[in-house]
Amino acid sequence: MGKKKITGIILVLLTICLFTGCLFAIPTDHLKKIEGDITCDFRAGKNATHIKETVKTDAVFDKDRFVELYNEDAKYDPVFYKHHLDRLDLRIVSGEEVEKWEEIAASEVNFRVYFDDLNRHVSLYRYDSKLYFFVVCMGGASKPEEIGYYYKEIPQKMADYWNPIYDKVMADKEADRQAMYGSYNIEEAKSYDGKFTAKCLIGSGMVTVQIIDNETDSIVSSFKPCGKGSFYGVCWENDKYNLWVQTDTSYLICYSMKESRWDWEINKNARKPDYIKGRYE
Repeated sequence: MGKKKITGIILVLLTICLFTGCLFAIPTDHLKKIEGDITCDFRAGKNATHIKETVKTDAVFDKDRFVELYNEDAKYDPVFYKHHLDRLDLRIVSGEEVEKWEEIAASEVNFRVYFDDLNRHVSLYRYDSKLYFFVVCMGGASKPEEIGYYYKEIPQKMADYWNPIYDKVMADKEADRQAMYGSYNIEEAKSYDGKFTAKCLIGSGMVTVQIIDNETDSIVSSFKPCGKGSFYGVCWENDKYNLWVQTDTSYLICYSMKESRWDWEINKNARKPDYIKGRYE
């Protein structure tokens, strides 16, 4: 059989597979053995892949183990798996499972290596003590029953190796955060009863703090306490809806809920509880 005829048959089969959704999984990338030295950094938390801040940690990993992890992640091509969602291990519908979604989003640790003027990275997520790769997000315009974020659990042997490194990075991230911000958080913080979330939006100018009603997922209050360069996080009191904003030079601002309606305003008479510790305490 001639080469042209064989090529034609292959193209026909691929076309049929594309239209029927039976396309086989093809690795989106493949990393060969890394020769020579590498340098690495770690990012952790929500959107870790895209943030600039790295975690100050002395965690290390073997470059061959990283190649193995990278190639395993590359096996899960979203183009293929959006037609084979049943082969994935975890689905989270962010709009319906808010706490579950927030937990796994905040669990991301991104491992990035630099070598030969190149860099490659892999993110791992943890939920219910298991490590996952993120694979695909389904919007569900035509199939609302498929809406969600889908994840694949990493093989157990890989998990046995990467779990201690993951734990080390997360522990060092938290230690660094406490040294920098104390009881405060620069991303978001939940009220003592979980009813409200203070979400911090840090732009190029003023910081915006939004108070979100978690039952309705709606913004009930919004204010701009200070500029980006002066902002060192927010913290709720343990028994009331008083939100403290920490700025540089240890200046503190308290926002309290108005009695008449769900809205927050500056409370100049508030006294910070001793259990809330700041950057300079």
